[in-house]
Formats: sequence, C-alpha cells, structure tokens
Amino acid sequence: MPSCSLVPVRLCVASLAVAVSLACTARATRPEPEAARAAEPRATWNVVLITVDALRADRMSLYGNERRTTPQLDAFARDAAVFENFFAVSAHTSPGVVSLLTGQNPPVHAQTTQYSFYDALIPSPLRALAARGYDVVGYAMRGATYSELGFTRGQDGMPTEQLLEQLAASERPFFAWLHTRETHLPYKPAAEFGGRFTRGLKLDSPLLRAVREHAIVLRDASVQIPYRHAGQVAARPGDAEPLRALYDECVASADARVGAWLAQLRAAGLLERTLVVITADHGEELLEHGWVGHASTGYDAKLTDEVLHIPLIVRVPGGAHAGRYRALASQVDVMPTLFELLGIDGSELAPNQQGVSLAPVMRGEQPEVREFVFAETTRKGWTTPRAETRRRVVALRTHDRKLIVADGATPAAGGSVHFYDLARDPGELENLNAARAPRSAELAPSLDWLSREVVLQIQRHRAAAQRSVEAAARERLALQDAGSARDDATAVVAQWQAIARQHATWGLERDPFYAGDTAWSALREQAAELAARAMRCEAHGQPTSSPECARSE
Repeated sequence: MPSCSLVPVRLCVASLAVAVSLACTARATRPEPEAARAAEPRATWNVVLITVDALRADRMSLYGNERRTTPQLDAFARDAAVFENFFAVSAHTSPGVVSLLTGQNPPVHAQTTQYSFYDALIPSPLRALAARGYDVVGYAMRGATYSELGFTRGQDGMPTEQLLEQLAASERPFFAWLHTRETHLPYKPAAEFGGRFTRGLKLDSPLLRAVREHAIVLRDASVQIPYRHAGQVAARPGDAEPLRALYDECVASADARVGAWLAQLRAAGLLERTLVVITADHGEELLEHGWVGHASTGYDAKLTDEVLHIPLIVRVPGGAHAGRYRALASQVDVMPTLFELLGIDGSELAPNQQGVSLAPVMRGEQPEVREFVFAETTRKGWTTPRAETRRRVVALRTHDRKLIVADGATPAAGGSVHFYDLARDPGELENLNAARAPRSAELAPSLDWLSREVVLQIQRHRAAAQRSVEAAARERLALQDAGSARDDATAVVAQWQAIARQHATWGLERDPFYAGDTAWSALREQAAELAARAMRCEAHGQPTSSPECARSE
C-alpha cells in the first residue's frame, strides 16, 4: 500500500479507502481452511504456462463480454484464481513473455527488439527450475530473445498435443510454456466459429479485408518496412462493431484450442499434479484509440488498457484458492507466485526481479501487493528499426489513475504526457494533462506523484540492470581467465563476444545503465584486452599464458 510519506495526502486517503474496500473483497474470496491445506504441495508439481497471443481480457465472457466467447475457460476458471486487474508490461510479444518468464520489467531484461540478447549468466527462474530437475520446455527457444532464458529444450514444431503426450509419459516434473496465436492478426477464426458473431455484418470494407489477410496493417503510407503488409488502410465509420465481432470469433477459436489442451491434461491425470497458468503476452486495440492491433502489427504503439489489460487464471491442484481477485497485478508477478506455490526458495532470484508473489492475495492474507503496474514499449514493437529503438512509451497505472509518457524518459525531459482518471474515464478518452482539461487541478497531486514515480522507476530499473549485467560480465571475465590458463583462445574470445553483445543490447535502450559508468567501461576494457591477447597468441602460435605472447606486437 502507498506510504503517506511518499504519496500526497489526498491520494493516500483515497488509497486507504480503496484498501478497506479491497479487504472486504479479499475476505469474500478467502478459501476455506481445508482448501488452503489442499494447496500445500505433497509432491513436486508440474507447471503449464499457456499464453494466447494478443488476447485482451474484456473480449472474454470470463471478464464480462456479453458474447459467450470463452465457455471452456469460463468452466475451467470456476476452481481457479481469476485476477481481474492483471496487466501486460508492454505492447508486443517478446518483452511480455520474457517478463512472464523472468519476473523482470522490460528495462531490466532489455528484450524489447529483434536486436536484443539475454545473457546466459544472468539469473533465470527457468534455469533454477532446471537445476531442481525440471524438464523446461519452451514453445520458442531459438534466437536472441528466448535462447538463453533457461529452456532445456524447445517444442521445435512438435504439435502441442504430441508434446503433452510426451510430458505425461515422463517421470520428470516439467515446466512447459505453450503458446497459440488465434487472436493475433490476421483474424482468421476456425471454420466452426466463422460467422458465429459476424453473421449479418459487413466484412468487405478495406480495413476488414486487411485484418483478415495481413499480420501488419498500417494507416500511414510513409512507413517504410521490409515486411509484407496491407499497404495504407483507413477505417470507415461502422467498422468497429464488425471488427470486434470478428475478433470475438478468434477469441472463441482460442478458447476451443486451450480447452482441448486442458481436457488432454485432465484425461492424462496431469491436472491434479500441475499448476496451470493461462494468460496473454499483451492485448489488442480494436479502434478504441484510432487503430487496430498492437505495436508490432500497426507500428503505432499505445499503452491504453485495451492493449495492456489481459487475463490471468491460476489453477492450483485441487482447486484451492479459487475465486476472483481485484488486486493489481503485473506479468512480472507470475514467476514469484509460481515459486511460492511450488514451495521453491527463489531468494537468489529476487535481487533481479521486480515481481512480487500474488500467493498472499490468493490465500486471503493481503488485498494488495503493489501500488501500481509499470509498462514500456518501443514504438514499432519487435520490428522497430535499430535507429528508432530508443523511442519509448512508458506507463504507470494504479487502480484509478494512469500516466502515459511518450518519447521522453520523464515528463521533465519533454515527453508528451497523458493522464487519465480511470474511475470516471475507463476508456482513457480525456487527457487531464491537456490544456483546460476539467478536474486537472483536483487531480494534480496524483499526477505529481505518478510523474515522480516514472523517474524513480527508470532509475531503479537502470540500477537493477546494471547489477545483473555487471555480475554476469565479472563471471565471464573469470571464465576468460580460466580459458587463458588452459590456453583456450577460442573460449576467451567467445566470452568477450558475449560481453560485447550485452553492450550492444544495452546500447539500444533509452537510458543505458552504463552511460558515464567507469565500472562497466573497466570490465569491457579488461575483456577486450584479454581477447586481443588471446588472438595475438593464436596468431603467433604461442600459448595464451606465455609472457612473450603478451608483449607481441
């Protein structure tokens, strides 16, 4: 909860009022003692993490959509914890998934573009699970973004149904990340759902044709990209309803796919030995703020709630802690929650994580575990050109206030600032930071507080990144020294290249932690000297430990 020493008095009073209300909600969903006891793991549980690409919460019947879009998940969630205020950390896939798998915010793990690398020596929850005997299987594990997170193997094109059969036959505990893309552009619902919600609606406008055929749909013809896309498209009046109906058919398709996986888990006897988490990487804009898609598909990044508000369903074996929870939660909270539910000590990971466990909320011990959620995105998502990677949009959101800063590290740095009173304006249509905006003076203390928190969050994330990357670099320097001692020039150069990749990765960030920092410069210099020496030795046919080699020109 907010501390009155940090938060304006009016905001603190309001927060306390919210806390009282949430405490009542928490008591209403508190599990019975026997259910709580059933949640204690009697043996090692498996974990299945299911992500549905571009699935926004409010288009699910589970979260209030009047259309019956998610009957399978509605039924599954009856004995699961459903978090009503769960938010993505970004507006495209890779940062959201990496945050789910690490507990780190995007400025800390830096996996925000196709040019970013995650260091194999930075602590990872998946590596911690593998060290404890888990078979850690990933939907994707190749490439810079996912390859060093700690997966022991990838799905590698194997049908998910076959993978689940394989896992069911194994005696090892497993962590499996499964992913499906039914709700990602292009919107092509399965045949059985086609027409279910769009019957009688016109789907032949330029925009509706584009979203059914293309993964990238642009409204700005000046954007030059090396990817196939629909060309310049404009929305017409009347497009919104058929667009949402079409998307809802895709939601129903995803529900059927995930429902089939859950049925397979149940039939194999795995459900009562497995923690199941169902969520998304991010949401999807459907013309609420001018366009459709998300950062990677529309090249027009936004951090409004239709892009950030996503589902979170957590089923504990036995159905313990089932209920609906209003606590504010973020993707970074998933791994700390799983580790606590599994009974695994994750304290060695905590210094690198910004997530907090939601288990106390599920047990009814606390109504809230955080004051706000954080989000950040590049302007054009994963495919952002290298020259534009430092253009970012940042958001902080409480239950009833939201601040979005675009193209500036902080409001003071000149970034455009949008401030919303979500209690009165849940659609984020009235920017209270705009000139003459009504009620802006009344809400000024909240705006001031959130603006200061933007600055603090950036500073804290930069410090956390520096700690983890420098620790990995020091470990790599030790490996370089070991390589030198055993005259292994190849190993020495490989470690230097890994440090150089990290430097390149952080060079893409808006606020590189090493800017003006002598410690990181010294580490890089030492690594470069060792690598140069190793290459000289190899060129002269001498061992790397040779003093004569070190003096060679």
